[in-house]
Amino acid sequence: MKNQPTNQTEIPCFECESGHLHPIKKDYTTSLEGHPEITIKSVPMLCCDQCGDVVLGDEGNRKIETQLRKLTHSLSPEDWQDFLDTYELTQREASDITGLGEKNISRWLTGKARASESISNYIRLLIAEPVAFETLKQRRFGVKTHTVPFTDKQPDVEEKKILEAIDYTKLAQIGLVETTRSPKSRRTELCQFTGHGNLVEFGQAMETYCLGQAAYKDTNQTFSTISGGLWIKIGEMAAHQTKVAPYDRKKLSDATDDLREMTQEEPHEVFKDIKERLAEAGVALVVVPIFKRSAYRGCTRLLSPTKAMIIHGLKFKNTAEFWKVLFHEIAHLLLHIETPDDVFAEYVDRQEDTREREADEWADKALIYSEDLLQFMVRHRERNPTLYDLLRFAQDMKVHPAIAAEAINRKAGKEILSYAHLRNQGLFPTLSQNEVDAMWRYSREKIVPSSN
Repeated sequence: MKNQPTNQTEIPCFECESGHLHPIKKDYTTSLEGHPEITIKSVPMLCCDQCGDVVLGDEGNRKIETQLRKLTHSLSPEDWQDFLDTYELTQREASDITGLGEKNISRWLTGKARASESISNYIRLLIAEPVAFETLKQRRFGVKTHTVPFTDKQPDVEEKKILEAIDYTKLAQIGLVETTRSPKSRRTELCQFTGHGNLVEFGQAMETYCLGQAAYKDTNQTFSTISGGLWIKIGEMAAHQTKVAPYDRKKLSDATDDLREMTQEEPHEVFKDIKERLAEAGVALVVVPIFKRSAYRGCTRLLSPTKAMIIHGLKFKNTAEFWKVLFHEIAHLLLHIETPDDVFAEYVDRQEDTREREADEWADKALIYSEDLLQFMVRHRERNPTLYDLLRFAQDMKVHPAIAAEAINRKAGKEILSYAHLRNQGLFPTLSQNEVDAMWRYSREKIVPSSN
């Protein structure tokens, strides 16, 4: 069916060239993903009085588009303009804040394309909840940190307290700030790196980064929201600069099978493959070395409707822990995180938090199938398993022996397989500092591109 303008009184038929087009109303049938057949009643059209050829005019196109928007719950161009007007945004600013492509926003504004239902609901939420919008605005999705004007001076009393909460030595060691013992120079380095005018502003901003994260945190360790927030901010800086496909939860679920196959290898050997497989599902995996008083092993969140992030701290540097934390964070994305505005309250005891327990349980079952583990434990209830038993079980499960050993000991409630003996036999490997540095380098180069 052809599209033609209707602003002429006598429109010649371009099909037969002898007749003229006259207005009629006719049902229009089309299809969309998830809707095999859609019929729109009484659509204005133009029909040739000679050959019967039918074309759509502007009025018909508008009616079809309006009905399809209602069916797909998509925002109208007027809704998009209302969003921009409500917060006095340009298209570029809206793109920076929401994480949506500027060209896509332009097409949605002009009606040349329809936003998905999830993106439309995301914008509806921002219109309805100014607080949620302001949180996003502070994060400035996709925007590199810029240095802002600030006064180069000695830190005051309040700023000195903030400096004490920062693991500056570690920041310098991993190459993000210059090595210095001077409080004044440290103040300058931190403000320039994070783009804040003073350390009080910096400290307040870091605390906000702890909000909205599904975090694997050791609650028995000293924790500072400033140190923890900076750890997360660095991860987000790297994630924003990491290219991934549009986030798709189903693709992430499918990817877990491939990732599980990779668990037979040591993490540093397949790290690039892990990153690429997650990127195909829209997840940016970044590594940030742990800081004093950050207490995090890992965390995850949706940066935008089209991009998810997982930050890994490589805290205990062993193979089993690497995969446990990774699958734990994947569990949060699959089970708990729906929008970039989801809130995860701080917990006092990780084991008392329902979502943390659910993520642990999902990760454990994803790595070692519970029925197989139970059968293994039943077979060895009369005697402790040997290394041969462990290797056979790990081979059957298609996971690294270290993962199998942790699962067996956890199920037994005690160390029936000695970790010290496993390490001596090369079955419970740890990452060397060089291997950790290499995995961090992927992320560091996103933040400091000029590094070698």
